[in-house]
Amino acid sequence: MKESEKNFLKSLCKYCISKYTISNSGPLISSLIYQLCKYVDIDVPVIQGVLRVHINDNYSRSFAHCFNVYKGIVLDASIYQFALTNRAIGHLFPVYVFGNVPAHIDYIMERILTVDFQTKFSKNFLENVLRNVENNNFEPIKRFDIIEDSKKENLFYCH
Repeated sequence: MKESEKNFLKSLCKYCISKYTISNSGPLISSLIYQLCKYVDIDVPVIQGVLRVHINDNYSRSFAHCFNVYKGIVLDASIYQFALTNRAIGHLFPVYVFGNVPAHIDYIMERILTVDFQTKFSKNFLENVLRNVENNNFEPIKRFDIIEDSKKENLFYCH
């Protein structure tokens, strides 16, 4: 992977997390990432699947989840939504995943979510987001709570 692509994808994850509400927004964020990447000629399909978190040796929890994949590398800017809604195990969820998936988390890919079934964002909106990502116009990300998350922009109203 080119270093420029790696930096762009990491910045894109960080931007989405710092700018938009992630609670219950997995498919929207994955669609946004897909469309932004397509705009800059990077193929990052949206995958519908299952996220399995191993809590201890004999117990795991599974969650329906949408994420992106780039050349076999998981790109997940909405995994932290599960930390917000499952506070008892919130420490098990990273803020985002790019490349190195923690050993206690498994991604199970079920199918690609085709463009026909994704939310479509306007060209102006995508161009504005790309400018902000390229200019690093976002706050550094850190762990946050559901109240902080609710104060961010909602992607349901952005496109």
